[in-house]
Formats: sequence, structure tokens, C-alpha cells
Amino acid sequence: MSTADSGQRRNLVLLWASQFINTAGLMMLVPIMPFYVRGMGLTSTAEVQTWAGVAIAAPALALTVATPLWGRLGDRVGRHWMVVRALLGLAASMLVMAVAGNPIALVLGRLLQGGLGGVVEAAQAFAGAAGSDGKRGSALGKSFSATAAGSLIGPLAGGALIGAGHLGSLMVVIAAVAVVLAGACALGLRDPSPSTRASAPDRAGAVAEGRPGFWQVPGAVPLAVAAVGAYLGVYGLIPVFADHVQQGFPPDRAGLWVGIFQSLTWGATLIASFWWGRHNDRYQRPARALAIAGGVCALSIAAQALPLGVVGLIVLRVLQGAGFAALAQSLFFHFSRHAPPERRSGYVGAANSFLLIGQSAGPLLAGPMALVLPTQGSIVLLGVACALAFLCSLHAARGETRAVRAPEVPGHAAPHFSGDLDPPRERTMPIPLPSSARVDQHGGRWAGEVGRRSP
Repeated sequence: MSTADSGQRRNLVLLWASQFINTAGLMMLVPIMPFYVRGMGLTSTAEVQTWAGVAIAAPALALTVATPLWGRLGDRVGRHWMVVRALLGLAASMLVMAVAGNPIALVLGRLLQGGLGGVVEAAQAFAGAAGSDGKRGSALGKSFSATAAGSLIGPLAGGALIGAGHLGSLMVVIAAVAVVLAGACALGLRDPSPSTRASAPDRAGAVAEGRPGFWQVPGAVPLAVAAVGAYLGVYGLIPVFADHVQQGFPPDRAGLWVGIFQSLTWGATLIASFWWGRHNDRYQRPARALAIAGGVCALSIAAQALPLGVVGLIVLRVLQGAGFAALAQSLFFHFSRHAPPERRSGYVGAANSFLLIGQSAGPLLAGPMALVLPTQGSIVLLGVACALAFLCSLHAARGETRAVRAPEVPGHAAPHFSGDLDPPRERTMPIPLPSSARVDQHGGRWAGEVGRRSP
């Protein structure tokens, strides 16, 4: 194994472990947040869903502001330092949440987690910038699989420990592991070589030097709207789904069932992440992948409002997870392949901000929706948000299709044969002539015995 391959493998292991521990710590609370805040003395359903929504949305609110700033700083000082910084921020926030005794302190800890944390965002930006030619999709897929794995284990741990009262101890353990990983990343994680060049598809799609802005990326506006809509629907479902399960299952088992359903969703995401990464590498059509995923999420979320029982919910949650696996990585793939190499972290961070807007807006709307709509109506409305993401992504995908089918790329003329031979590409062999042949200097035509009348 070469030194470069060894370095890439080490980077992948460190990034994967960092994202896993971050997401496990985050997601162990998210699915059971309504039950967790209810244990802090809240009583009414609207009050519980409001505080649960605020607590779920708090990290995303802070990340929405901080991620572009951290991304630009990472382009300047080194992307691996952003991973180290995020891990230390995670450790600090987990300690604050471990000692929180009321919803306000919990929300403050979650805000700290978003503002100083962002391990997943930093690692995704690193993977998007470090992916080798033709393998950026796979790199993003593998990186996102760590998020899925953490989201699979986190709900199971949270659902099992919430009744025993040991969540605080687990938060302290996660903080300690985050500090250890921060040290390992500081010593072992290395930024990609600045000499790395984009592959041919990337060079063809890269933002031209004369139009360097984020908003000049093809399809930037509809994809930004799609990012908000998709994550609004998916994350807005979390507090609403907990109440939906509580209405159909025994109260003493509702928390466990929420953890099971959430883990099934993320298990499907874990498996599908690798497939979507290879799919994007093969077809180079991330906007189309985003449209397909948005449509799957829209249908699977809206259908959860129906009384389908355990088996029906399992099928729909698996479909939702499989579609969700493509959303972030396809968005990051699209923007990273159109970004100048030295600005990829900034572009990925800016794209991620729109995901975070939806991720924060969805849970925040859960409380107001509970006041005016039944639970089933809220679920359908969240499915409509994902349908909006599907339509916007479809619009961007059509432009992507036209670009793929275009006969010429500006600045690269299609090959043609004009009669003037190009020596580097076309070689000719001299045609042997009879010895009696000669050139008629006046007529410019071949003459000789072969051209005269036969006897």
C-alpha cells in the first residue's frame, strides 16, 4: 500500500469515527426529546412539543450561521483543524447537557453544540474536498454512512437508557471520547494535497474563473429551496412522529418503539449511503439523485399519517431512510464538483446552511402545528414540504440533463474532418506510384503510362 493510500485510509477512519460519536451523542436524544423534556416537569402536549422542537432545532440554528464561517476558515487554515475544533466543541456541549436540569439549560447546551460543534459538517466538507478523481461520490457516501451508523445506535441507546436515568453518564462518556478523537485527528488527519486536480467531469462543470460565486453554480437557487424543503419535512417529523406513536402504542412502551422506528430509518440510510455514493460517481447526475430521493421522502412521510400498523410503519420508515441517504451527499457532490478546488469547503458549507435552515425550521413548526392541526394533518404537511423539494430538484435535474446532452462544451469544439490532416491525431501512408508516373507541371494532374490509353 502506498503512502498516499495509507494516508487516505487513516483520514477515512478518523473522519468516520468522529462523525459516528458526534451523531450517536446527538441522536440519542432527538427521537426521544419529547419524553426527555416531559421529565423536566412539562405537562401539556403543546408545551412539550414546543420545547422539544426548540431543543431539536437549536444546534441547526447555530450551525446555520456558523457553518459557512467555519468552512471559509477551514479553506484558509486547514480543514482538519475544523474537525478538531468541532470535536472539542462537541465535548463541551455534552458536558453542559449532562448537567442540564431544565429545558432552558438543555437548549443552551444544544446551541453550544451547534455553534462550536459541527463535526459532521466539517467532515463532509473535508471528504468533499479530498475525494479523488471520479470517487468523490463514494467518499461522501462513506462519510455520510458514519452519520447513519451513529443515528442507528443513538436512538437505541437513548430509548433503552431514558427510563433508567443514565443518559447523563453516557453524555460524559461521549465527551471524553470526543476529546480523545480530537487529539488523534490533530496528529493523524491530513488535508488533501493542494496539487490534486479535478477530474475531467469536474473541470467541465467547475465554476469558471469569471463567475466565482456560489449562486452562479448551475441550479443553485432551486437546489437551495429543495434543501430547505427536504430537511424541513424529515426533521419536522421527529417530534410529531413521537406523538403519533404515543397515540397508537402503550404509553410505557412508546419511547422504545420510537427508538426502534428511528433506528430502522437510519439502518436503511446506512445501507443506502454507499449505494447512492457509487450511483453519483457512475452517472455524475447528483441533481437527479436529489429529485428521486425527495420524491421517495415525500411519499413515505405523507403515508405515515395512515393507520397502517407496525408493519406498514416499518416499510415506510425504511423507504424514508433510503431516500434520506441521498439528500445531503448529492447536494454536497453537486456543489463541490462545480466549486474551485480552493473554495470547496466554503461551497459545501454554504450548501449545508440551507439543509440546516430546514432542519431547524421543521422542529420549530411542530409546536404551532400541534395547536391547529391533528397529528395526521401535520405529517401530511411535512410530506408536502418534501414534495416541494422533489419539484425544485427536478427543475435543476432538467438543466443537468440538457448540459449532459449538449453536443459541445463551450471552448471545446466538436471533432470534425475538414480535409486538413492533424498530424498528432491522423497519420497517412504514402500511396506508391508506378515508376513511369510523373506530374504534369502545367495541369497539376497525374500523367504517365498508367494514365494513358491502354494498348
